[in-house]
Amino acid sequence: MLKYFLFFLSFFYGLLSEAQGPNLILQQHDSISLEEAESMFLEALQENDPEKQGIALYYKGMAVQDKSNTESLEYYQQATVILEPLRHKLLQDVYFNQAEIYTTFSEFPDALKFGFKSLEFNKVNGIKDKILRDMSQIGYIYDRMYEFKESIKWNREALAIAKSTGNKLREAHCYGRIGIAYDELAEKDNFNPRLFDSALYYNKKAAKLCEELNATGFARTVYSNIGNTYAKLKDFKKAEEYTLRSLAVPGYEDRKGVTLVNLGKIYLETGRYNEAKKVLDSAMRNTKKYGTRKYQLEAYYRFHELNAKKGDYKSALDNYISYKTIEDSILNETKTKQIAEIGERYKSADKERQILMQRAELAEQNLIIQKKNLQVFGLLGLAIVMSLTGFLFYSQQKFKNTQLHKENELKNALVKIETQNKLQEQRLRISRDLHDNIGAQLAFIISSIDNLKYGFDIQDESLKIKLENISDFTSTTIYELRDTIWAMNKSEITFEDLQTRISNYIDKAHVFDEKINFSFQVAPKVDISKKFTSVEGMNIYRVIQEAIHNSLKHSDADEIKVTVDQLNRNLQFEIFDNGKGFDVNNVQLGNGLVNMRKRVNDVGGELIVNSVDGSGTSIKMLFPS
Repeated sequence: MLKYFLFFLSFFYGLLSEAQGPNLILQQHDSISLEEAESMFLEALQENDPEKQGIALYYKGMAVQDKSNTESLEYYQQATVILEPLRHKLLQDVYFNQAEIYTTFSEFPDALKFGFKSLEFNKVNGIKDKILRDMSQIGYIYDRMYEFKESIKWNREALAIAKSTGNKLREAHCYGRIGIAYDELAEKDNFNPRLFDSALYYNKKAAKLCEELNATGFARTVYSNIGNTYAKLKDFKKAEEYTLRSLAVPGYEDRKGVTLVNLGKIYLETGRYNEAKKVLDSAMRNTKKYGTRKYQLEAYYRFHELNAKKGDYKSALDNYISYKTIEDSILNETKTKQIAEIGERYKSADKERQILMQRAELAEQNLIIQKKNLQVFGLLGLAIVMSLTGFLFYSQQKFKNTQLHKENELKNALVKIETQNKLQEQRLRISRDLHDNIGAQLAFIISSIDNLKYGFDIQDESLKIKLENISDFTSTTIYELRDTIWAMNKSEITFEDLQTRISNYIDKAHVFDEKINFSFQVAPKVDISKKFTSVEGMNIYRVIQEAIHNSLKHSDADEIKVTVDQLNRNLQFEIFDNGKGFDVNNVQLGNGLVNMRKRVNDVGGELIVNSVDGSGTSIKMLFPS
């Protein structure tokens, strides 16, 4: 307890000192030039005043940040070394500014480290507006690392604070960052239109607030994001309108690389190849000049697409290799591990502090008990002292045994958590390799086949059919690969995840045959909080896929229903069609039904097939709930 008392006493004294000294300096120098900051630093050196030196270094970093992030970062690093031992008030911004610069450089482990440092400092000191700022920035860093759901979570928490404090500008930032995360999620989820609608909704709310506040800087970013979403929806007219509106905002040159890349993509998709090349050349120069490597890799990828469309496959391959090289360097396996460790360290920081406080209080209580026992020993004599000494020894030994048992349980739990984390890291690495390597290669095959079909006048009809078959097979493989990656990325699959996946597949099946009436219903008594293992979720999804596919292919049905119900102690999935059916007893089961039965049996379920000629087919899966 004495240690904590001294810490808070020193912290309080530091705040008083700042009120009399450093705060006067801060009030006088809210915004100063590089020359003024340099003069202030030289004066601090002559006075041998470390605190004033740290403040001057901070202002030097602020003065050059718009011109050189690298030079600015060096000043902030020097300021950190001086101001950290003082627990100085300026650390609330020194940490944050470093997090912003590291995010620009795509150095995400360092960006997260300083983002969490800033957040922890401001929580300890109760600086609510800075807490809001830090949480939104941490969410943005997760977005840049493709952790879009984590980004949405952090920015939703920040948004609640922004609304409660009436901070409209931070509210706009949160809306915009939630919007861009939904945009990326939509692309990841097979271009899900519902998620794209969410992206436009949040980004347009952000744009409206920026316009009301005349916040041109962030408005520029939001316009660019809206344009990018419209481009993905193939509405290139609106995409170009918003993208040009973003580029028309003066200044902010170091942030325009991604907007130029987006404009190049629009020109590319609308067949304006010469304009696309000019814009992408400008984007490449911008990203190299300002060190925005994440946007540089996107520029390389758009050049790869442009080269492929123009038939320059050698240049397309060279640009694709450059794209992969930068992507691997930005977020490799080591950095991913560092990022996870930083996040976990922050989450456990509050718990560790509480444990330390509890242990200190427990030690203090034990000391009080021992003193009282000693007083009793003096009054009762040697015999009672001996008996109480034995009792205390027994109590302490029992306490130690209890503590040892708890520590062993904690160690076992930590080992289990570490094993699970390693398995999750391995799963993420494999799924990332599948997506980045095999997925990209399959996409390149489709792009190449399309270019062959449209770039050459192929007269041989059989060759055209073969190329189309290869393209269709490759597309199917990509969808199956995405389903596999979806399952691999999760240690467990919620009922909501499975429900969404099934709904998306039914929507696609309806597009395949619009004459069939599809429906998907979940009974109210079904426990939607239920969770499945990744194997269970994937097997259930695959069986439903196969059943719907068989109905489309063989049944001649005009209605297909998928229902989920709770029957006694069993969870039932049923796929029913009103087609021509078949005689189960007289028809040899094909590989499809055999595979479905094996999938269900493998995860402890039961498959029941009922069909009558002319009366449709019902396939049921029963799982103990």
